[in-house]
Amino acid sequence: MLKVLSFDMDGTLVIKNFADAVWFEGIPKLCSERWKVSFEEALERVKRAYDEVGPERIEWYKPQYWFDRFGLSGSWSGLLERYRHLARPYPEVPSVLPVLGQRYRLVVVSAAAREFVELGIKGSGLDGFFGRTFSAVSDFGVVGKRPELFARVCVELGVRPSELLHVGDHRIHDFEIPRRARAHALLLDREAESPGRWTIRSLAELPSKLQQLFG
Repeated sequence: MLKVLSFDMDGTLVIKNFADAVWFEGIPKLCSERWKVSFEEALERVKRAYDEVGPERIEWYKPQYWFDRFGLSGSWSGLLERYRHLARPYPEVPSVLPVLGQRYRLVVVSAAAREFVELGIKGSGLDGFFGRTFSAVSDFGVVGKRPELFARVCVELGVRPSELLHVGDHRIHDFEIPRRARAHALLLDREAESPGRWTIRSLAELPSKLQQLFG
């Protein structure tokens, strides 16, 4: 019996421009001022540094690491707050979550650092819908989404993997990997022309899809 619905955040619940603006506008702007170079040059140097570290290292996900590496003054929390207004939910999300919450426990499972998860959910006005939010890197020290992440989330929630379904927009991280952990998963593909059995094009389709799959 399905008990928990787990959601990715960026690209699933919240439009991606919040996190992208922090990484590719906010931090390069601060670096431009710090290094006394143009924004364009700072952006290129910042991107090279991101690539040098890479998403397989835990530091890549941590704002404080980049503030220290680039010698930036101020606080990363202040930078995130500056872009908080960009944290907006997809149009269907605020209306579908209350419907789902009547039947299932709702949680967020994200690869992003907790700073981004909390501000993204709160900034988009969705914090009242979720019982728990999980950050792979901040809560478990796990880089990205891996089967062990979903296994540990299930332990934290006191459910079996077969009692959890994860929804997200990345075919590997949000669909294939949860299934490797023996959880259920649905792929959110907003561009799909002919969605398959385990694909939806909008979260508005989720209640009927769950009814179809699980009764």
